[in-house]
Amino acid sequence: MSRLTYSIKTVLRGDKVKANGDIPIYYSVRVGPVCNRLPTGKYTLASDWNDKECCPKKTTKYNQLLSSYLSGKKSEWETYMLQQETLGKPITLTVACNFFNENTKTTFYDFFQQQIDLWQVDKVENTLKSYRSTLNVLKAFAPKATFGDITYEFIQKFDVYMSKVRGNAQGGKFTKHKCTKTVIIEAIKKGFLSIDQNPYRFFKIKASIGKREFLTIDEVTKIMSLEIPEKNGFLNKVRDLFLMGCFSGLRYSDVANLSWGNIDTKKKAITVKVTKNQKQLTIPLLPQAQAIIEKYSKLSIKSPLVKVLPQMTNQVINRELKVLMETVGINKNISFHCSRHTFASNLIETKANILFVRDLLGHANLKDTQIYAKTLQADLNTTMDNLSSMYGKAV
Repeated sequence: MSRLTYSIKTVLRGDKVKANGDIPIYYSVRVGPVCNRLPTGKYTLASDWNDKECCPKKTTKYNQLLSSYLSGKKSEWETYMLQQETLGKPITLTVACNFFNENTKTTFYDFFQQQIDLWQVDKVENTLKSYRSTLNVLKAFAPKATFGDITYEFIQKFDVYMSKVRGNAQGGKFTKHKCTKTVIIEAIKKGFLSIDQNPYRFFKIKASIGKREFLTIDEVTKIMSLEIPEKNGFLNKVRDLFLMGCFSGLRYSDVANLSWGNIDTKKKAITVKVTKNQKQLTIPLLPQAQAIIEKYSKLSIKSPLVKVLPQMTNQVINRELKVLMETVGINKNISFHCSRHTFASNLIETKANILFVRDLLGHANLKDTQIYAKTLQADLNTTMDNLSSMYGKAV
């Protein structure tokens, strides 16, 4: 079956002239051999109409604006028809005319929500929560935004809104821009927007530059050697969970979900599919980490699906870590995620190849790993001292 062609133009309805001479402007929509005419809601005089180009004469400011409005609507209709083709829908006159029925058009926010629904299987709940939050913030910023509103200026104003009205820090803005950009790219892939309409071609998303708190090797050793009374078993468990993060680089969710099926005692390795991006990681099992695992092996059945370590929420662990840091005399604001920073920074301090560190952390981009290398200013000073020493020998 041959593909049906379609087109749209604006025409005057000379059979519906008003008493004051105004003539209604209609859209003439054609699909294949059939056509239909639908009202634009706009009027003009016969003397102000360009019959050859089927549009208002651009002799006055009003007519220029009217012509631009009608042209914009026709462009939106053409984009809509392309979307229907992309989605595999049959192209009929009814489908073509449905564009002018507001109840049948997909808005930017409708599309955003549909994307979230489509990602239910592919993305983890925390990621989906970020997309839902971004959608809600966008709706609060511009309740009636359409695809046509998604411009460079729109994104600029959205950025200012997050800063001035919501008081979002750079990290919060970065996440929402990243989510919005991803949805816009999906809209481009599916024909709702063109590549040229992507506002993020011009708007650079700035990540937050914050201090990544971590513990030194000496500080980790102090925590390991701290004597905690047996009666305070809860704090002991918090320490074990935190240290497991320091020894493996795993995030809280992956440490909490660690099961016996992830542990290979013969190869002395942990193999997990990380929660954040579903990437498969194999991490050598340090003797210190193995000692923690063996400590709890006596308390559970070693079934592949049984959790290895004690279960408690991230909030509870972070609360108790403050107690642990005070007890050991470490004056740093430490959360569980700092164990991952500690793992990376201390690996780099031992002169580990940064590519190996990247693979152990499961980073897709080396730039993410290089952040940890930048934290070790002392290494830079030592390097410069060594260079100075070498030049001194040449004198």
